[in-house]
Amino acid sequence: MVYATSNALYRDSERATGLGWVTGVGRAGAVVGPSLVGTLASNGSQSWGFVAFALAGVTGAVAIALVPLAGRLGGGLPAGRPVKTAAATDA
Repeated sequence: MVYATSNALYRDSERATGLGWVTGVGRAGAVVGPSLVGTLASNGSQSWGFVAFALAGVTGAVAIALVPLAGRLGGGLPAGRPVKTAAATDA
């Protein structure tokens, strides 16, 4: 879903770069997550693994919640081009 959203979020001239950043952040999380939990488990701190993933989830939720604010401030959405939502495509 994040890849599809980036298609609607970035201008045509910025879309490849935006998708590259989205993919890079996702891949970095796929590498860091297991490495972090493996390090915690080897140090005997397995219970901190849940806390680490919970913090990553909360950070992601806050970032997603800020996307409409970034659009209103001109952080990627071109003027006059609203983000398509499921409700807008059904009508």
